[in-house]
Amino acid sequence: MGKISGLSHVGVFVNDLDRMTEFYCGTLGLIETHRNGDRIVFLTSNPEKEDHEIALVSGRDGAPLNIQQIAFRVGDVEDVLGFYKTFKDMGIEIQQTVSHGAGVSCYFYDPEGNRLEVFADIEMPNGRGYSGPIDLEKSKDDLVAQIIAG
Repeated sequence: MGKISGLSHVGVFVNDLDRMTEFYCGTLGLIETHRNGDRIVFLTSNPEKEDHEIALVSGRDGAPLNIQQIAFRVGDVEDVLGFYKTFKDMGIEIQQTVSHGAGVSCYFYDPEGNRLEVFADIEMPNGRGYSGPIDLEKSKDDLVAQIIAG
């Protein structure tokens, strides 16, 4: 049997290709690498490394959600805090803010109701720390201390 080496990309059916492209590029900072007419838009965070990490595909049929979540790793807790502030300022619905024991996560929704996550890992000196809801109004130092303390 072969071995999977990592996640390549996620395809998401959408109703409004232009609106969703604007959200993923304008709000999250992804880069459009190319299009297939008015059917598919290919997006990446780093065109030098990946041609596309997300493919937005027109033709979503009705209201059912087609994905559980799309998670975006960011470089630092400060980046999560920055996104959190941007989402609040833009009125984007935040589903939850949480630590899974080794990082900081903010879950939110795109314009068509798909659940997304931005998260940053933190260095854990003793394995896993606090898991549960967190307050992203706190400072980076306070959050990291809370998670490390367990």
